[in-house]
Amino acid sequence: MKRFDFRIDLRELFMQTKTYTLSNDFTDLRDFILTLPLNFDNAGTIIQDNRNVIKSISTPQGTVVVKKFSGMYFFNRLAYSLFRKSKAARSYLYSRQLNDKGISTPPPIAWLDCYKFGLLNESYFVSLHKPDKTLRQMTEVKGTFKSLLYKPLASFALTLHQLGIYHDDFSSGNILIHETPDGYDFSMVDLNRIKFQKVSFEQGLRNLAKLALTDDEFNILVSEYARIQNKSPEKSCKLFWSYKRRSSFIRKIRKRLKKYALTPLESIFTGRRVLFLMLIEELIWF
Repeated sequence: MKRFDFRIDLRELFMQTKTYTLSNDFTDLRDFILTLPLNFDNAGTIIQDNRNVIKSISTPQGTVVVKKFSGMYFFNRLAYSLFRKSKAARSYLYSRQLNDKGISTPPPIAWLDCYKFGLLNESYFVSLHKPDKTLRQMTEVKGTFKSLLYKPLASFALTLHQLGIYHDDFSSGNILIHETPDGYDFSMVDLNRIKFQKVSFEQGLRNLAKLALTDDEFNILVSEYARIQNKSPEKSCKLFWSYKRRSSFIRKIRKRLKKYALTPLESIFTGRRVLFLMLIEELIWF
């Protein structure tokens, strides 16, 4: 009987695979998108550098913004590989959905997911650069100009909520402002945490809590948000501050749990990777 020689090519096992979607309006950027894992670290100008890195990069079709999602916990990587769309894929999809509802975003170009060992390793979301300032940058301005933002911002938030759009990170860095002859237009970025659902008045108030405003500024904004819905500004402010204090307490608890639970688990699965791969190799060639 002929002996069956069972072997696995480790190069195939360790090979990185990719999935992506590219807008029909930017097909000339296909090579740029597919080579991002090789070129991203040495390309462009850094806009933000923490767990996720955001860069502006010049291309033949203009300046684009690339967000690299990485640093995911093992169980998140498992979920994104098997059950959920990646953050990059959701950012692209949600951007198009917002545009369909009349909400402005930087034009989405592409998303790219990279896998190793069948698990999502890193992903990229690419959009056209929009040279508008964020709400955080605009609210740093003192004087009467700042006070002009509250009413249009409250109206913008209400428009989102009436359309069933709940941005779970509705913060000052994720809102772009464009000045027009008639006032101000707003755009949304960092879209992967958006939820499409019915938004109640109470949920709408809670959605304002992550904005970088002083207590007095929050009171003005919340009062305006309530007033345009024929609600009591006084009761609305009381409800808002009750939620914000509770939310702050819960956030502190979550940080502690994350530090003492998720981080050690992640180190088990990633910090011992070399030993694990050596063991796999021995078993395959045994």
